[in-house]
Amino acid sequence: MTKLTAPTPIDNAMLDTPTAGVLAANEVMHNFDKAAHGADTAVSTPLLSLSKVSFSIGHQQLVKDVSIDIAAGETISLIGPNGAGKSTLAKLILGLLPVSSGTITKHQPVRLGYVPQRFTVTPILPLRVQDLLSQADTQQLTSDQQAFIYEQLQLRQLLSRQLRHLSGGETQRVLLARALLEKPNLLILDEPMQGLDPDTEAWLYQFIDELPDFLHCAMLVVSHDLHWVMKGSRRVICLNKHICCEGQPSELAVSREFQKLFGHHYELPYVHKPHECEHHASI
Repeated sequence: MTKLTAPTPIDNAMLDTPTAGVLAANEVMHNFDKAAHGADTAVSTPLLSLSKVSFSIGHQQLVKDVSIDIAAGETISLIGPNGAGKSTLAKLILGLLPVSSGTITKHQPVRLGYVPQRFTVTPILPLRVQDLLSQADTQQLTSDQQAFIYEQLQLRQLLSRQLRHLSGGETQRVLLARALLEKPNLLILDEPMQGLDPDTEAWLYQFIDELPDFLHCAMLVVSHDLHWVMKGSRRVICLNKHICCEGQPSELAVSREFQKLFGHHYELPYVHKPHECEHHASI
């Protein structure tokens, strides 16, 4: 990362005339701005890039020409209708599916964390919470940091429970802990709040919003909750097999494309509306 260096001191002799003083001050500010610009560039270097990524099964194209740069530490919300390819795109990034065309490039070492949309344990598998959590590679965290995750996600009382006996909210807390224990620098959440009661949903959103510094990471969140999307994201991408529109929430909310899709009532459940793309996904 480029460091900001202190401005070069101005020799008093340089300030003998007004013109010389202005020129000297301008040179100092130019050098400082140049250093700051270099720092911003370093910070915004992509962690991972998708370039014209497509995925097909037979003659059915599920994702088409998707290009995204994911920067370290940023939160991206991915929205779109059912069948738009959101979960498929997440699995492509995770490497669970092979791209049909295009490239996915890691610009630096990437530690992936994943909370799936659904997690089903077969009844004949005696898998306890502690068994699942013990599979995590926790070398990146101190014992105190691991304890923080257990306490904040209220896992101690669940450790001896069978996973198939957990409620939806308990399961999502366990899966989120399993992902965070490996200290990912890219966390992918595929509709993590689906099917949860409002109180549990609000609690988990707050936990994600307030992650401590040692767990801070880039996040790609697939969500239908527009209220959280608009307040909790640095960037929103609307996908309907290809990218329809994207941008920062404050910019996207007033854009013509976004308003055609969602109207002005962000608190309402997300309903995809027909628009000029004319590529309505099958439900």
